[in-house]
Amino acid sequence: MKFLHIADVHLGLAPDAGKPWSSRRQQDIWDSFREVLAVAEREKVDLVLIAGDLFHRQPLMRELKQVNELFGGLTRTKVALIAGNHDYMHPRSNYRGFSFAENVIFFDREQIRGVELPEYQACIYGLSYWHKEITDGLYDALRPKDPAKINILLAHGGDAKHIPMSEAALRQNGFDYVACGHIHKGGQIIKNKAVMAGSLEPTDCKDFGPHGYWMGEVTKRGCEVSFYPIRKCEYVRHEIRVDAGMTAQDVEECLKRDLTKKEPYEKYHVILTGGYTPGAEPDTARLLELPDVTAVENGLVPAYDFAQLKREYRGTLLERYISKIETLPQNAVTKEALYYGVDAICQAMEHR
Repeated sequence: MKFLHIADVHLGLAPDAGKPWSSRRQQDIWDSFREVLAVAEREKVDLVLIAGDLFHRQPLMRELKQVNELFGGLTRTKVALIAGNHDYMHPRSNYRGFSFAENVIFFDREQIRGVELPEYQACIYGLSYWHKEITDGLYDALRPKDPAKINILLAHGGDAKHIPMSEAALRQNGFDYVACGHIHKGGQIIKNKAVMAGSLEPTDCKDFGPHGYWMGEVTKRGCEVSFYPIRKCEYVRHEIRVDAGMTAQDVEECLKRDLTKKEPYEKYHVILTGGYTPGAEPDTARLLELPDVTAVENGLVPAYDFAQLKREYRGTLLERYISKIETLPQNAVTKEALYYGVDAICQAMEHR
């Protein structure tokens, strides 16, 4: 049986609020979802597995109808869907009572149930969230009723507040494939058996690295599954090493040059490292205004010449502070204390 596995699509979310590309990112999420269903149709996939949080919040009725129309347009593919902690079965949820297309299996109950697929000698298991949090490990003791069938589990969770999952239990649960959702960083939990899909598109500027969908084939002889990136947007950590001789303008020009070399779909989370000349610290607000810069993390320390400062300020608090710190065991903590302490004393002296 050929399958395609996604999770955490978060339809309705507009990432990077306040950025000029935010509305584009919101549309990207819808476009990527449509693209995945088009892949399912083109590749003649038997089953699309959606492991929760299709929507970022309670779906609007028009959104449900739009999604259902897309599902119904699949000519040979079934869709199996659960509600996650974001689009959970709220008492007023539009999920409740909604009539999905005939090819859609929606696990709308709070308890785990299995749905048979006789044409594939298969059974799919799943449940929907009826609350934002579920702290019980509901999947750990679950076992398929008929081990002779191809058994698939749709699971949403993996942290303390959202159905914690044990890797040891996943290894021994008897399912041929476990399609997981909730954690936005995707990967194979157990190779070719249990996969955390990750979010289809990055939903936050700290969702680093590639995102996309998983596609594979499962039989009673085993499963093979591979990751396929969708690169409408990819957040990248981009480090700029600052030297003491660089001015704020130098740092800005360096970042501008780097931005011209990046891939069109990349957006930078800039990390400034190294040291700056006191009084010439880069202007992070200006850097944030550059195209495709989502965040600037300032890890710079002032590049003081401590020997020169001790000579220049002999007999003062500054000289005594530097000398005292230098007598302590030198490690990351004392180094940080030296830099920040000297910086504070220097700033206080400037404002006297």
